[in-house]
Amino acid sequence: MSKKRNKINRFKGLRCFFIGPFLFSLLFSGHPISIDGLYEDWEDVPIAYIDTEDDDLGADYSTLKITYDSEFLFIYFNFFNGEFLMQDWNDFHLYIDADNDSSTGHYVHGIGAELDWTFGDRSGYKHVEGQQSELYQNDLTLRIAPTITSTEFEVAIARGSSPLTLNGSQSFTGGKLVLSEIEEGGDLIPNESGGVSFTIGEDYVVSPQPITLERSNEDDIRVVSYNTWNEGILDNDRQIHFKRILQSLDPDIIALQEHGDWDDIDDIIQSWFPDEEWYASWTYRDLVVLSRFPVISDANMISSERTMAVLLDTEGELGEDLLIFNSHLSCCDNNEDRQQQVDEFAGAWREWVTDGAGPFELEYGAPFIHVGDFNYVGYRQQVETIRDGDIEDEDQYGNDFLPDWDSTSIIDLFPRHTHKRMGYTWRKDGSSFNPGKLDYVFYSDATIDAGKYYILNTLAMDDLALDYYGLQWEDTQIASDHLPIVFDISINNEVDIEKEHILPIAPILYPNYPNPFNSKTAIAFYLSEPAIIDLSIIDVLGNTVKNLIHENRPAGNSSINWDGKNMMGESMTSGIYFYLLKVNGMSMKRKMVLLK
Repeated sequence: MSKKRNKINRFKGLRCFFIGPFLFSLLFSGHPISIDGLYEDWEDVPIAYIDTEDDDLGADYSTLKITYDSEFLFIYFNFFNGEFLMQDWNDFHLYIDADNDSSTGHYVHGIGAELDWTFGDRSGYKHVEGQQSELYQNDLTLRIAPTITSTEFEVAIARGSSPLTLNGSQSFTGGKLVLSEIEEGGDLIPNESGGVSFTIGEDYVVSPQPITLERSNEDDIRVVSYNTWNEGILDNDRQIHFKRILQSLDPDIIALQEHGDWDDIDDIIQSWFPDEEWYASWTYRDLVVLSRFPVISDANMISSERTMAVLLDTEGELGEDLLIFNSHLSCCDNNEDRQQQVDEFAGAWREWVTDGAGPFELEYGAPFIHVGDFNYVGYRQQVETIRDGDIEDEDQYGNDFLPDWDSTSIIDLFPRHTHKRMGYTWRKDGSSFNPGKLDYVFYSDATIDAGKYYILNTLAMDDLALDYYGLQWEDTQIASDHLPIVFDISINNEVDIEKEHILPIAPILYPNYPNPFNSKTAIAFYLSEPAIIDLSIIDVLGNTVKNLIHENRPAGNSSINWDGKNMMGESMTSGIYFYLLKVNGMSMKRKMVLLK
């Protein structure tokens, strides 16, 4: 959700009024929220609180929304400034007074909080019946999205969790809420003492329509991406669970991560699907692609061998051969390593597309998908490098490059569980880390049409569905700490990709990054030939704020930073600005938001 949308929607459906410094009488309806890092389902939820901008206290809260369904309390909040990582690197606190009694629980900011949760610590405290006890995410069935840095977040907490029910002595029907940057001091929602009051009604929120496991189109090719957690398919205790899972999904292509012992894996899969011959491709590290289609070529894409490329002979089924990238990037707090890996991949793919300098021969316009366990648990930039070709270390890996054949970004798929409004692909009950989206599917929409896609989580399926598909409730839980992603594809026959499309003939003005921004933002553009260009910043009235470039620039990608200052070196105020590129009689303009 953009900042503009946030500002527009701040007053949409507002159901509150102020008396003095206090906020009263928030009465909500339930809403079917999916915790997946997409926010369109929040648009009809009334705003609970609007914070003031420029609190000048570090992190600057903007908007709060609260809603629910029969199982969860849902909370949405965003910031005026900066990007944050909600599961680490912060001291953000969530307080909930579950009994509307300031004299019970932990007294903070005018409420008596039964729940005190610190996002960055991934832990908190329950204050019930005069006792304090430590809590972890499993105790709350806590779900947060996204797992990467962002300006906005959505949170789910089980309504039946012990802090909200006072150890089971009440049905949770509302309370008061406080968000704090730090325990004492920092920005607050609300700024006034006493919290934001909310009430949970008795209205019924319709359960999600289950996603059936079968293909919508029987001619679609089905790809399954699955981290098998330390070669789980070879584990005698877990193998039967993988067998049931994969047989129920009936894939044509299986991309495995964390599988480094290749001797028997193709024979195992062949025994589970004996009617068709299976082929295998693997790398030195822990990546495997199994397919019902013959392998034409395969290779490592990057020096760490954390991404492999496999070309499959799908011409008879798709009309063209299919390129699969399979990745398992560095885990956890290794942000620098992960960024280097995606930078190197983007640079290698650019050279392959533009110069044919790839590890094997590839037809121009070949359909491709990129799947795997990307371990995105840090900076959002890593997603944008794969999706948008936004290379961070351009000195080492070259210029930015829009990675699809038609000079656009590729698609980042957002699947949900078949029987639950959740989008996480990894969960480990013994870990303090919240379940999150670590596994991704990216694909070329210039060449591929998306069919059915979903995440399989047997824990969320009812007995009837489990019996129908020959599954057991604990299958995905025992098999791996990751969940399999399913993606059905066909070929997009409406787009004619020619070699000329690889290098665009017209100038391109890219979206600036970051946007919104605080201290500086990068503005990038592409020229098909050398040209004299003008690049300037203008305000909403059309006045020129600063001329950034007026010179002859070579062909290719270029970029420049704007520090939010005018031509006199004075800092501009927060607001909407535009950057205007003029070249060869053409003008291109894009919008950005400066937040101070």
